[in-house]
Amino acid sequence: MSSISREPEFPKLILAYREALKRRYSIESISKYPRFTSIPKERVDLLVKYFLELLYPEWQGRQKLNGAFESLAGFVHSPSKVFGLLGSLSSALFKLGRHLRSAFQAGFAALHSYVTAQRFEEIMFIASRSLLSEGKDLQDPNVFSKVLASVPKKDADQFRDDIVRLFRTLSDRELLNKIKQLMESVVQTMRSKPKTYTEQEVEGILLGVGILTKGEELFQGMSREEMDLVLEAIDKIEKDAFEEALKSV
Repeated sequence: MSSISREPEFPKLILAYREALKRRYSIESISKYPRFTSIPKERVDLLVKYFLELLYPEWQGRQKLNGAFESLAGFVHSPSKVFGLLGSLSSALFKLGRHLRSAFQAGFAALHSYVTAQRFEEIMFIASRSLLSEGKDLQDPNVFSKVLASVPKKDADQFRDDIVRLFRTLSDRELLNKIKQLMESVVQTMRSKPKTYTEQEVEGILLGVGILTKGEELFQGMSREEMDLVLEAIDKIEKDAFEEALKSV
């Protein structure tokens, strides 16, 4: 847990960002994109639910995840930490064969969005301090635009790329199943070596499994064309939200 996220007013930013996401993916906002109006409302609702429950949980929920989050971040930044386990994963190796390395790499690449989300928020909170000191309400769309515009373009682009990569992985059923098999085997192996791997490290991997498993329902029953349209919508809407914020300041 970063020092910034411990600050008493940090939850105000979390709340403001959650409200901004709801506005961004509201029916009214999506209606501005004729190409995306064919996406069913229930799919959009699932997308927003996924964002809010897993990527941007409320402050109380996030505090419960902090230890697991830090552990997951460690694995994402240093995947070799887990890759050393693969020699012990005989069942996973047998099931996945030559797909093992690609499943491992794709799984952690997808979860990178969870890590960059923290960096994204910290940049925004630094910009929020002066606004909060002036008594501004971060939930005001105009005020929040100033906060969002404070993020350097390279960070905003990186975050958007990570988000799209995460959802693209969720839309690839075959790859997702391989990743889940691998991560479940990793958890079993880690738990069999309690002197080597802490429970917090196990929780980090389980957090990753949960992010992937719960996101799977978003694309259930959809054709490849429908899934690609959702991915295009996420990329376009996130990009436009940032560019509109830049124009407003």
